[in-house]
Amino acid sequence: MAAPVFILLYNSLFAHQPLDFSLISIDIRALFFLILFYPVVEELAFRGVIQEVIARKTKQYSAFYYFSIANIATSVLFVAMHFVHHTPQWALLVFVPSLIFGYFKEQYKSILPSIFLHMFYNACSVFLIIS
Repeated sequence: MAAPVFILLYNSLFAHQPLDFSLISIDIRALFFLILFYPVVEELAFRGVIQEVIARKTKQYSAFYYFSIANIATSVLFVAMHFVHHTPQWALLVFVPSLIFGYFKEQYKSILPSIFLHMFYNACSVFLIIS
C-alpha cells in the first residue's frame, strides 16, 4: 500500500516538477531489473549487511518508537544512494518504505520479508507510473 501513497504524495507535493522516468522503459529487461534484481541486491546489501553491522555496534541503544538506530541509519544511507539516479524529492520519498523494509527484517529475523516487500513496492510503483 505504500507505493501508491508515495506516488500520489510525490505528484501532489511536486507536481510543478515532472517525474523523471527516463530510466524506465516498458520492456521485460527493465521490469526484471526494477522488480526483481534491484530489490534483491539492495536488500541484501542494505538490510543484510549494512543494517546488521550497524545493529551490532548500536545494540545498546533503545529503539526510536518501533525503529532501531540501525534501521534508521541504514534508511538514511538508502536514501543517499537513491540521490545518484533520482531527483531529491523522489530519493527522500524512499525513506519511509526503507524503514518499513528494515522493520520487517528485524521483526521476522530474516531478509526475505524485506526483499518481497521491496519487490511488491517497486512493482506497484512501476505499474502506477506506466499506467
